[in-house]
Amino acid sequence: MEKTLIVRLTFARQSGVLMTIKAVVVDVDGTLTDLDKVISTSGIEALREVQRKGVPVSIASGNVLPVTYGLSTYLGLKGPMVAENGGVVCYQERIYQLSEGVLPEQAYEHLRTKMPVERLFTDNWRRTEVALRRTMDVERVKAELKGWNVTIEVTGFAIHLMDPGHGKAAGVRKVAEILGIGMSEIASFGDSDNDVGMLRECGESVAVANASPAAKGAAKYVSAYPHAAGVIDGLKRLGLL
Repeated sequence: MEKTLIVRLTFARQSGVLMTIKAVVVDVDGTLTDLDKVISTSGIEALREVQRKGVPVSIASGNVLPVTYGLSTYLGLKGPMVAENGGVVCYQERIYQLSEGVLPEQAYEHLRTKMPVERLFTDNWRRTEVALRRTMDVERVKAELKGWNVTIEVTGFAIHLMDPGHGKAAGVRKVAEILGIGMSEIASFGDSDNDVGMLRECGESVAVANASPAAKGAAKYVSAYPHAAGVIDGLKRLGLL
């Protein structure tokens, strides 16, 4: 692993504790992109500047690994990649599968007998969870799966059926393990309910202005700016830009 520059900063906490950030983890949909899934080039340039200072940047996405891998590679990001909401982590072409995905598939098959369901196109490559189109009735999905030991995560773009314990926080813990750092040394950025775990567990965390109430409640800082502008604002507040 390349030697990282340790960035020391004060995050305007009441405690005034001096923190150390050694890695950045950022969600994609709704955080680096707008609601039409168009990615912000200014946000990417900001993250590249952070890396030029020696702090690796990781994507933490609900998307499948082929999409996450391609995006991370072409954007020039160097940190381990978190895909499928933490079910899969990839670094230097080594894949770590953190969840089995058997129970979510069984729950999906049960759900098909109760109501019309439609999976995302990217589920053709999904291995640890099931992702349903966001146009479905979320409350009915929850009602039909009552009693099933599955986690249901809802984002602005999909409904995810996952194993218990499956989540972005688990994926980011694996990132910390790979990089040889602690969760307290990671800054995370997100906007949705599926980002809550990592926002809560990381040493520093930023929710963009368009974030869900749960994401805002879990973050250490809530930006007044939406999407990538909020990421840039958070990076500046953290002293990374």
